Amino acid sequence: MYCKSNFFISDLLKLTFFFAVFLTNSVLSGENPSKFVKFTTDFDAKCVTRGGVMIYISNSHPKNTLKVTLERWFMDYRTGDRSRSILTPSSEPEALGCSKVSNGKQEWRVKKSEWVKK
Repeated sequence: MYCKSNFFISDLLKLTFFFAVFLTNSVLSGENPSKFVKFTTDFDAKCVTRGGVMIYISNSHPKNTLKVTLERWFMDYRTGDRSRSILTPSSEPEALGCSKVSNGKQEWRVKKSEWVKK
C-alpha cells in the first residue's frame, strides 16, 4: 500500500508540473505580440529638412522579447524591402527612417511578429 501511494504522489506532482508548463505557454501564446509593437516619431534634423519626422519602433511589453518583420511602403506602394528586428522590453527605440523621402510618404508596416522563446 505504501508503494502505491508514493506512485500516486509522484504522478500527481508530474501532472501538476506539466499543467503549470502548459498554462505558462498558453498564457504567453495567448497574448498577441502585435499589440506590443509600438511606433513613435521624433524630430530629427535630416528628416525635418525634408518635411518629415524620424520613425522609431519599440517593444512595449514589460517582460517578453519580440521578433518583428516589417515591410517598407513608399507612396502607398509596398517596396519589397523587409527588415527584421529583435526588440527587447527595456531597450531604446530603433530608428527605421524618415517619414518623407524625395517628397513621398514612407512608412513601415508589421508583416509578422512573434515572441522570442527563451
